[in-house]
Amino acid sequence: MKGVTGKRAVHLMDEEDRKKVPKKHEIWIDIGAASKKDALARVAIGDVATYDHEFELIHGSIGAARAFDNKAGAYIVGETLIRLATEKKKLAAKVVSVATTQEEIGVRGATTAVYAVNPHIALAVDVGHATDHPDCDNRKFGETKLGGGPMICRGPNINPRVYERLVTCAKKLKIPYQLEADPRPTGTDARAIQMGRAGVATGLVSVPLRYMHTPERGRGPRRRGELRKAVRRVRPVARKRRLRALVVATFAPTNNTKIL
Repeated sequence: MKGVTGKRAVHLMDEEDRKKVPKKHEIWIDIGAASKKDALARVAIGDVATYDHEFELIHGSIGAARAFDNKAGAYIVGETLIRLATEKKKLAAKVVSVATTQEEIGVRGATTAVYAVNPHIALAVDVGHATDHPDCDNRKFGETKLGGGPMICRGPNINPRVYERLVTCAKKLKIPYQLEADPRPTGTDARAIQMGRAGVATGLVSVPLRYMHTPERGRGPRRRGELRKAVRRVRPVARKRRLRALVVATFAPTNNTKIL
């Protein structure tokens, strides 16, 4: 079902109306219905709506799409599991790959997943803010950029030994990386995983993304190469100890979601 966002044309607004930010009840989706009865014959209360944007390359390896937050993470954890499963070298850990849901409304999927798996070590894979655009003050938001490599987080939500292991792997494999500091529980599944059961040693790897949570819901550019680098860096962590490792990505699928 196609539709367009309805709003009075700017030509029909006075100066004060043009300055106002519309509230949710002042916006609607026009599906071309002639009446309420006609509309309810095609849609029902509670049906999910999403922006209709497909993947496209803007320039070179820089791509844009709806919901990179967190299709990117779902791809990374899935691809990591596939590559680990096809390697001839025996793993020292049992690796569980999870694509969770409902991170945005209370890290619910991660809470149940970490309880079920009960891991020793966990890596949350998400997107992070690329601040290399005109509307980001690096003094306030740090300096991370597209093409600079995946971001490794440091802070109270992150186990220092897991952090050190990620950095060591990146250096050994000569994978460029960026550092992200977060002094509070991160805005990712890592904050729930860390407190799972008796506590879990947790790390966080993020793919730089511009314009996260904007009206087009993560349509911001990101580089394809950084996904491959993230996969390469996550894999070695599972090879060193006899542990249960959980690799998690938040993923909120809709009816027309595609893994790109």
